[in-house]
Amino acid sequence: MHAAHINFMDLKRLRHAVGLADSGSFTAAAALLHISQPALSRSIQALEQEFGIELFRRTAAGVATTNAGAEIVSQARILLRHAVRLVEHASHLAGAEAGLARIGVGPMFADFLAPFLRDQWQPMQQMRLQVHVLPVESLIDRLLSEELDFFVADGSIARRHPVLRLRTIGEAAIRYYVRPDHPLAGCIGVDTETLTRFPLASPNLPTSAGSDDSALRETMRSRAGQIHCEQLSTLVDLVTASDGVLLAMEPAVAAQIASGRLVVLDVPAVRDWVASIAIVRLAARDPSPLAERLASAFERLLRERWFASGTSEGAVATPRQAEGVHSRKTALREGPHR
Repeated sequence: MHAAHINFMDLKRLRHAVGLADSGSFTAAAALLHISQPALSRSIQALEQEFGIELFRRTAAGVATTNAGAEIVSQARILLRHAVRLVEHASHLAGAEAGLARIGVGPMFADFLAPFLRDQWQPMQQMRLQVHVLPVESLIDRLLSEELDFFVADGSIARRHPVLRLRTIGEAAIRYYVRPDHPLAGCIGVDTETLTRFPLASPNLPTSAGSDDSALRETMRSRAGQIHCEQLSTLVDLVTASDGVLLAMEPAVAAQIASGRLVVLDVPAVRDWVASIAIVRLAARDPSPLAERLASAFERLLRERWFASGTSEGAVATPRQAEGVHSRKTALREGPHR
């Protein structure tokens, strides 16, 4: 057989040969393969001519493979299995590029959407995406009602739901941030009472509190007003132009810290407070190829931008810096200004 013939090999004939070997007779094999017996005979003869060897011999009981035929049939089984897997893989790839995917993200991850969508969505693709930026409790509600395929957020609350499956990506520190010339900037050990004298800016927070976060929630009970918004960039703009205090995940405001727009406050009550970032989906529901591809892509993006080299803490004022703002501490008794 010439090598060029491989390009024209008919998998259907190989399937006929395997069926005949398994059945042991042309009559049984024809019934199994849903073709006529004469058509099966012609297919086997054509295959023997293509290979240039006899594959089957007639016996009193029916037909049996020759020694060479047994080897050909063995290799044909492997080739046919690979062909099935190839078709399945192609179908999976096609499914990963088409269909509907419904994605949710917490407010801290909204800035990822532009680069994520640029990488994953292209015009003319047979893909429909629905993207929702919501508080984590709303994301959980939508996932439980099967209105989302998955969401990305702090998974602490989601872990309380046994029907949800979490794939943890990493941990991010949660801290308070202010503008560099804020009255609290540089102060060491800001207590809860002092913190609550200033307006609080944050995304909408979960209403269900765990037994271990009551002290943390006390820091959020601002007596000077609160603003909750799912647009982190809006909150940053408000805080940098006022005496407001921003509650945020450290990696989400790393650029503002690096540029000097924000500094981290030293608040002992939240020094050990971290968010466990996770991709959350329903445990009993297998994701579509498209949803799985998008979830993996979002995870890669998060790892590259937030966790590639570890998250860094915003610079907390040193004791020397704190001494330089001692007058600010005294001024706090009169409340916030500006």
